[in-house]
Order: sequence, then structure tokens, then C-alpha cells
Amino acid sequence: MRTHALVAVLVLATACAAPLAAAPAKSADKPAAAAPSGEYKGTWKGRDESSGDLRIKFATGADAKLTAEAVFTFEGTAVPTRTKTLKVEGSRVELAFAWDVQGVSATSKLTGEIKGDRLEGTYESSTAEGAATGSWSVTRAAAGS
Repeated sequence: MRTHALVAVLVLATACAAPLAAAPAKSADKPAAAAPSGEYKGTWKGRDESSGDLRIKFATGADAKLTAEAVFTFEGTAVPTRTKTLKVEGSRVELAFAWDVQGVSATSKLTGEIKGDRLEGTYESSTAEGAATGSWSVTRAAAGS
């Protein structure tokens, strides 16, 4: 009788524990934001009151890797850039690129957040002459614009 009681307890315990073991773990993370795609247009503004236009174009390459091309204006002149790194994790975006203007080589790192059709955040630029910081904001452009 004792053996039957022990077996019954083990069977009951196993039956109660099985659904717990099979239940998927709940994630406390927010759902991942969709990766940016297409062209975004907007502006940048430095803490020193400098400012200009900013255009970032995101595309997915043949290897399914996300790429970015950025162009900004400085004193009314378009400055093309060379992308160094691009990271997208959830709604966070980090884009680093190199550029040259008026004979000065520099790098910039844009860090921001995806908010629907908008991307916005802060930037840090480094040149031989020093560092600069500021903010930026771009909105997805309508197709064909």
C-alpha cells in the first residue's frame, strides 16, 4: 500500500510539473522595433549653434545585412560620408561614419532611437581640431521624394 501511495504521489507531482516545464518563458522585453528602411530626411544642430540638413538612406544588401548611407550639409555644402559601423538593437540605432570637409578629416557617431517613422538622437564628432556634439532628427521620406 505504501508503494502505491508513493507511486501515486510521484505520478501526481510529475503531472503537475510537466505543464510548468513546457510553458514558454515570458519575456519582459518590449517587442523589437522594425529595422529602419528607406530614406530619412531631417536636420542636425550642434551645441555651438551650427546646423544643417541630414539625409540617411537604409537598405538591405544581398547578404540580408542592413546598410546605411549618410549625407549632411555644412555651411550649405553637401558632405558625403563613409559608413564605418551600423548597429540596430531593438529601437536603438548607432551609426558611425567618416567624412572630410574643408580639408579636415573627421568621424561622427549618431546614437538614437526609432520612433515610428522618425529617428532622433545625439551625435558626437571628432576632428583634429577638437570634438563637437549635438542633436539630430530625421523622418522617413515618402517614396519617390
